[in-house]
Amino acid sequence: MKNHLFIILLILIVLVSCNSIKQSTIRIYPEQVVSNNFIGNGVQWSAYPHADTENAEWGKLMTDEKWQMNFKRLDFMQPKLFRVMDQANWRYLVGFDANDNPILNFNTPEVKAVEKILEYAQKNNISVLFGEWGTPYKVHDINHGLENKFSGASDPQWIHCIVEYLDYLVITKGYTCLKYYNLINEPNGDWASTKGDFNEWRDGVKLLSQALKKKGLDKYITVAGPDAVTRYDNPQSTYGGAGWVEESVKQLDSCIGIYEVHDYTRHDWVKNGKFQEFHESVAQFAKQVNKQIIFGELGFSKGGKENQDRIKQDPFTSKDSQMEVYDYSYGIGMADAVIQTMNAGYSGTAAWALDDAMHTLDDIANKNELKRWGMWNSLGTEICNNPDDEKMRPWFYTWSLMCRYFPAGSTIVKTDVSDIEGVRLTAAVYKDDFTIAIVNNSEVNTIISLSIPTKKSLQKYIYKEGNCQVDENDFPIPLDKNIEVGKLSELQVPANSFILLTTLKY
Repeated sequence: MKNHLFIILLILIVLVSCNSIKQSTIRIYPEQVVSNNFIGNGVQWSAYPHADTENAEWGKLMTDEKWQMNFKRLDFMQPKLFRVMDQANWRYLVGFDANDNPILNFNTPEVKAVEKILEYAQKNNISVLFGEWGTPYKVHDINHGLENKFSGASDPQWIHCIVEYLDYLVITKGYTCLKYYNLINEPNGDWASTKGDFNEWRDGVKLLSQALKKKGLDKYITVAGPDAVTRYDNPQSTYGGAGWVEESVKQLDSCIGIYEVHDYTRHDWVKNGKFQEFHESVAQFAKQVNKQIIFGELGFSKGGKENQDRIKQDPFTSKDSQMEVYDYSYGIGMADAVIQTMNAGYSGTAAWALDDAMHTLDDIANKNELKRWGMWNSLGTEICNNPDDEKMRPWFYTWSLMCRYFPAGSTIVKTDVSDIEGVRLTAAVYKDDFTIAIVNNSEVNTIISLSIPTKKSLQKYIYKEGNCQVDENDFPIPLDKNIEVGKLSELQVPANSFILLTTLKY
C-alpha cells in the first residue's frame, strides 16, 4: 500500500449563508490513525421470541419467507456486527431436576431459531456480540415463581449453563462468528437484573472469564463489557454510567476482551458535537489499556411530548418506542451519530434495532405493545394488519451505507472540521480504497471542494429528502457511479443531507 494513494490533500468548504460566504477548511490526515482494525457497523437482531416457533406466544409467524426478506435486505446492508441477546429459559434451559439442577436442551426449536441468525453471520463473516438479557427469571420472566432459582449474575450454576451453551454453539456447531459475550444487558440500569449492583456483575464476569478459559473457549470468544448506558447515572449504583467503564478497566481488564457501551442520545447533543466529545472521553479508558471499544446499542431518546403523542395514536406501539424511525430525519441523525462514534475511536456500532417484530414491552408478547425502533416490521401484516409496515424505512438508506462501505479491517483516519456547524465527516482506508461519509445536519447548504491523489473513480450516494435514488428493491443506488476526482471541485452538500463517496465497488 502506497501512502500517496490515500493522502487527501485538502478539502475546502464554502458555506453559503444568506448574503455572505464563509470559507473554512476540512483536512483529512491519513497518517494520523483514529482506530485500526475497524470491526464495522451493524444492528441489534434478536430471534423473534414471540413468533419464531410453533411454541411461541404468537405461533410461528416468522416463516421462511419472512426470514428470507430479512436476509435479502441484510445482503445489501452487509453489516459487520450483530448484537444478539436472548434468555436461557427462552431457548435451552428447559427445567430443573429433583435436586434443582438446571436441565439443558440444545436441540429445541427455539435454539434452532437462534441458529438462523448465527448461520447467516457465519456465512457472511459477521462478528456477533452474543449474550443474555439477565439472570433467568429476574428480568422479563418475573412472577413465575422461579425468581430464586438463581441467586444472580454471579451464580455458578447460571455461568455453567452459559458456558455449556457456548460450547455447543462454537465447538459442536462451529459458529466461530461468536466473538464477544454480554453477561447482563445494561447492568448499571435500575431495570437490569443486577439493579445497578457493580459488584454482582463484576463477580459474574470473573466467573465467566474463568469458565471460558477452563473450557478452552477463550480462544474463540471473549467477555464484552460493561454494556453500560454511559449517560445514565443510577442513584442506586456505586458508579455513574461512564464510571462503569472506568471501573471495568481498573478492576476487570484481565477478564474483558473488548469494551462496549450503549447510548440513547439527544438530537441537540449530536448536532452540536457534544455526543462525540463525551464518548471520546469514555473511549479513553479502553485506549489506556490498548483495547477496542464498541457501541452495542445506539439510538435516539424516546422522550419528548411529540413522540409520546405519536405513540398514543398507534394502537400497536408501546411507550418504549421511537416513532421518528418513520421519518427522513432519523436517517440524518443516526448517520451523524455513527460518524461521531467512528471519529471518537469506537471500532463499531450496532444500531437499535433491525425489526419492530423482535420485541414487545417487557417481552410479555402483548401485540399492542411493539417496541418500534426498527428499520421495518416483519410482521406488519400479521400483527398490525398493515403490509406497508413491512417496507424499509428511510433510515435504512444511510445506515446500510455506513455498514456496507466501511469494511471490517478498515483504518479510520483523523479528520478536521472547523467552524462549520452541523457538518461532519469520517474517512476510512481499506487496502487501496477509501470511503468518505459526510453529513450536513444543519439548515444551511454547503459546497465542498475535494482534491484526492488517486486515479480511481468514485461512487456517490446522496440522502436528501425527495432525492434518494433507489432500485426496484428500494435499495440505495449511486447518483453517479464514475466520478473522476477532478470533478469534485464543487461538491454540493445540501442542508439536512448525507453523502457517501467511495472507491469500493461490489
